[in-house]
Amino acid sequence: MSSQREQMLHDLQSLTDDLGRGPLPNEIEKHSTYAIFDYRDEFGSWANALDAANIDKPTGIRIPDNALLAEIRRLAEDLDKTPSERNMNNHGHHGIETYKNRFESWNQAIEAAGLEPNPNRNERSREALLADLSDAADDLGRSPTRREMSDYTEYDVVTYRNRFGSWNEALEAAGLKPRTAQEKVSDNELLRELQRLEEELGKPPTTTEMKKMGEFSPGTYYKRFDTWTDALDTAGCDQS
Repeated sequence: MSSQREQMLHDLQSLTDDLGRGPLPNEIEKHSTYAIFDYRDEFGSWANALDAANIDKPTGIRIPDNALLAEIRRLAEDLDKTPSERNMNNHGHHGIETYKNRFESWNQAIEAAGLEPNPNRNERSREALLADLSDAADDLGRSPTRREMSDYTEYDVVTYRNRFGSWNEALEAAGLKPRTAQEKVSDNELLRELQRLEEELGKPPTTTEMKKMGEFSPGTYYKRFDTWTDALDTAGCDQS
């Protein structure tokens, strides 16, 4: 075990001892040397970090509405735009489902935070979507991945799939090179995406949820792991 991972786990366990329960993500920001993003990068997800430290997820604790809304405003200031759902998942302290359960929808949470909601995804023109792809490619020096697009537009991969037929067809329409077979996604990337969705949803994702919210198609998992259950098992998702 690396010295950094060991120190991160030690910090988690010390904070748990102080609180008398597992810490919430926003409590990590206040009391730990490391940020929540550090734990996600090191362990694949916040849930994995707690598991590695032998800490149970805290239950029965309600995050105040004003704390949830303050996090939206913080993220908006950092990104200099109204944050999307994926922005919150990738860069925020709280899961998107927490906002939907509390405010009924992400846009209603955005309005409650005093911000202008993102426009209806169906109103985005084909040309504007392609321009976002081109801007991302110019910054990255290559074709962007689905996840990377979250930093350039509020429209997720589903919007591109609906408008162009598939993510690769959207890249081709923008004059960009799709990912080739030689650039095959690694098993670790596939498993991290399962873990990310499990953390976001609070349960193992279904194939339908992967298709709707994930970066990779369920078919990729079937080809690599034989069955969806085997993929979830390999990712360490809790199927009990």
